[in-house]
Amino acid sequence: MFRIGDFSRIAQVSGRLLRYYDEIGLLSPDFTDPQTGYRYYSAHQLPRLNRILVLKEMGLSLEQVARLLDQQTSTEEIRGMLTLRKAQIERTVQEEMARFRNIESRLQQLDGLHVPDVVVKAVPAQTYLSLRDVLPGLDALRRRVENIVAAVPPRVGKNTLSMIALVIHSPIFDPEALDIEVGYLVTGNVPDHVILSEEHILTPRELPAVDIMATIVHTGPVSESHASYGLLAHWLEANQYHIVGTGRQLLMQLPLPGKEDAAVMELQLPVTKRDSSAFFR
Repeated sequence: MFRIGDFSRIAQVSGRLLRYYDEIGLLSPDFTDPQTGYRYYSAHQLPRLNRILVLKEMGLSLEQVARLLDQQTSTEEIRGMLTLRKAQIERTVQEEMARFRNIESRLQQLDGLHVPDVVVKAVPAQTYLSLRDVLPGLDALRRRVENIVAAVPPRVGKNTLSMIALVIHSPIFDPEALDIEVGYLVTGNVPDHVILSEEHILTPRELPAVDIMATIVHTGPVSESHASYGLLAHWLEANQYHIVGTGRQLLMQLPLPGKEDAAVMELQLPVTKRDSSAFFR
């Protein structure tokens, strides 16, 4: 048996915590000397202590921990709960890192703008095998792209497909309700539909030609495309262009899981030359 000080060093928890667990009946000493009041713990109590600590790390209250211990929850059940909690924490970390990168890119815009590499070109009409939907955020958009990439090439054939294109139909940007069309630009014959699910079916249509399309290439996470749009906006104002239609995005290199920073996309806005005198009248 071990006195409380020795047991605290073995278990790597504070003596104050052990005394508190004793007070609330969560982990009592294996033996208490009635004459001296010294608390003595046994090595066989370590598994119970570790269960308590694991359940606490999962965010459970001490009352909930006590109930689970009384129910003699198995090690496998606790391991399953811990695995689920680990996945939740990893998701939170990923979300916080995405938020951090977004803040960082916004701060970079405060430091001044460099001259953007904008290309103005005519875009011909193209066949577009696509699906339009209102999606609840960028994560849902990413999943939709992944589903289409997995489903379409086996049905259509890679030689027929050009690249993934997004058409932004939302008149006002709403990150929680993205009215967006996703699909493949195609260069040959395609089926009259490709089924993702009962509710989600891709069909071909003609994406109309655009006489003047202002474009800029964005590299990095899709969530940071606002920085490239900002550069494009400054260029449009400086050169007296204004937007006249629905924007598009071409995914030249997909934002694969774990490689979001390697994504490459061309941002496209249909524009026309502005009559500055008429604009201010």
